[in-house]
Amino acid sequence: MKTSLRSRLLRSCLYLLAIFLLCFSYWIHRSFGQPELNQIVYHMNFGVELMDTVDPAVTWRFVRWCVLAPLALLALVFYVEARVRAAIARAPQCCHVLCYRLHRWFPQLLVFGATTFWMCDVSAFKYVTADFGPDYFGANYVRPEAVSVLEQKPKNLILIYVESLEQGYSSKAVFGSDLLAPLNGLQGSSFADYQQVPGTGWTIAAIVATQCGVPLERMTIFDGNTQGQVMNSFLKNATCLTDLLAARGYRNVFMGGASTNFAGKDKFLGQHHYHEVYGKEEWLKSGAQASDMNGWGLYDADLFSRAKTKLRELSASKQKFNLTLLTVDTHEPEGHLSTQCAQRGYSGFEGVVSCTAAEVADFARYARDNGYLDDTNIVILGDHLSRKNPATPKLSQLQDRTIFNRFISQDMPAQNRKQVLHFDLMPSILEFTGYQVAGGRMGLGYSAFNQHPFQPPKDRLPEMDKNLLNRSQLYMALWSDPEDH
Repeated sequence: MKTSLRSRLLRSCLYLLAIFLLCFSYWIHRSFGQPELNQIVYHMNFGVELMDTVDPAVTWRFVRWCVLAPLALLALVFYVEARVRAAIARAPQCCHVLCYRLHRWFPQLLVFGATTFWMCDVSAFKYVTADFGPDYFGANYVRPEAVSVLEQKPKNLILIYVESLEQGYSSKAVFGSDLLAPLNGLQGSSFADYQQVPGTGWTIAAIVATQCGVPLERMTIFDGNTQGQVMNSFLKNATCLTDLLAARGYRNVFMGGASTNFAGKDKFLGQHHYHEVYGKEEWLKSGAQASDMNGWGLYDADLFSRAKTKLRELSASKQKFNLTLLTVDTHEPEGHLSTQCAQRGYSGFEGVVSCTAAEVADFARYARDNGYLDDTNIVILGDHLSRKNPATPKLSQLQDRTIFNRFISQDMPAQNRKQVLHFDLMPSILEFTGYQVAGGRMGLGYSAFNQHPFQPPKDRLPEMDKNLLNRSQLYMALWSDPEDH
């Protein structure tokens, strides 16, 4: 009796595991497109904390597809099994043995098939074998603290990350109009070919890559430390853009619409000399109403309204500053259309993109019209390529998908090439802000401004795609001290 009960329980668990893997894969694709396994593993670090800070719509989709759907399908499987057992009982005696064996081993075969499918779907083999490939990071990383940075004409910096903003939204052939017309109309310059590489394809990874010149790798979960020790010392041994600016007298301020607790942003910002940090929790404490927010936090219009106030304060202080902003309205899977945008006639996801572009452009014009650009430069960046959203079918028509970027200054330095990666932004922003980076190299990046003796190798993209996330002792040492490993 007990053996039979254990057998049924094991059978049920195997079915549920297989069904969950398939449903989890479906949920991932339906909500986010094709994220890296590295990204999935990274976010798993945060467990319940992640559920508390993510858009409730994303949480509900997870519950629906990864909890309720597997349970419903499990009940369906039990029903089908009962019908199959009845059919076997009626089958000729000669078929009983074969049918019995297939029935007995079917849950194990289903788990094997689901696991194999899932591993292939997320390129798990490449993830596992990264321990054995060449150390690309160790061979190419240049410690920023060892690079001479000379002051020329330092400016204040406004650094704006726009959620999932691609250059492809400007394609009139695909969208019928330039959805980014307000941004493309700003006086400034852009790099025509801003590419995405592994370890940079989600928001915190993009921030880390552009400010520290390094990818976000699986070090955050698989090492000799506990999860908390590693995450609480977020790249503590890396020197990043804001560390260099703080050492030169800058006040670093971060303002985002979403919770800064999401995906460890607060830990990164606190570790790397952000003196003021504002997110959803701070906005609620300051009097903002939850009913006026979207699932992530402040709508972009409200964020930029507060950013204008902070810009006035920072400028009046006469201290050099870096004001970093992060939007949320264009976040997948559906985007968030604010009341302000709807009242101005925008609708649908493409309307969200257009309205966000208008909000960012309005902020840049505000800075220009009020004289702030006399001593302040603006950098506008998409944080990464768009993932699964209602515009994905149109974006997929584009031959090459690149990330939006715009550099605004009254004395623009000369570009030295058209293609940039996230890692190049660290030295490039420094030089754009009025400093000279000796040799033009920092982290894994090469400055895209001014003339330098070093330029990226022509095979950089395929080499990074193959080996960038391979295990590296030097990368591990950026997270924790050598004796911790």
